[in-house]
Amino acid sequence: MPTYAFTDLDCVIDDVHALFDAWADDGTFRAVLGEDGLEVLRLAVHEWIANLVQHASFPCGTRIEVALGVEGNAIRCAIADSSAGFDMATQIERQRAVLDAPAPSERGRGLLMMIQSTDGLTFRPADPDHFQAISFLVRDPGHDFFAGLFRPEDLQADPSLARSMGDGVADGVPKPPR
Repeated sequence: MPTYAFTDLDCVIDDVHALFDAWADDGTFRAVLGEDGLEVLRLAVHEWIANLVQHASFPCGTRIEVALGVEGNAIRCAIADSSAGFDMATQIERQRAVLDAPAPSERGRGLLMMIQSTDGLTFRPADPDHFQAISFLVRDPGHDFFAGLFRPEDLQADPSLARSMGDGVADGVPKPPR
C-alpha cells in the first residue's frame, strides 16, 4: 500500500486533492471504484483531514500519513496522524444530535458521512506510543449513492440540496436505484 506523508497543515488539503485529481485523470482506481467511488473516497479522506486542519492540535509536530491500496473489490484507506487525538464516540453522538435538531445544519455531519459511505471503519485513538489512526474500505457505491446521505425531509426543506444531487433526486425526494 503506497503511503503519502504530509507535514504542512496549510497545504495538506490541496496536496491531497491534487493526488485525487491525478488518480482521476490517469484512472488509477477506476476499475475498482468507478468515478463515483473515487469521489466517495475523496470525500471521506477530505473530511478526516479537514477536521484535523480545523480542530486538531499537534503538540509534537505535524505528520499525516495516508495509505491506499486495493483490497478485493474495494480500496482500503488508512490515515494516521500525530495529533493529540479526540474522543470519537462523543463526537459521533454530537453529530447524531445534529440530525435530530429541528432545522438541518449544513455542518457537523462529517463523521456520520464517513460511517455511512465506508465499510469496516476502525479507529485507534492517540496514545503515547501510537498515532491516532482511522481505516476504512470504499467500494463502488452504485447509482444514487449521494442522495442516500440526506433525509428526504432535508431535501424538501432545502431545495438547493435536491438540485445539487442532479438526476438522483426528483422533486426533493430521492429516486429509487435503477
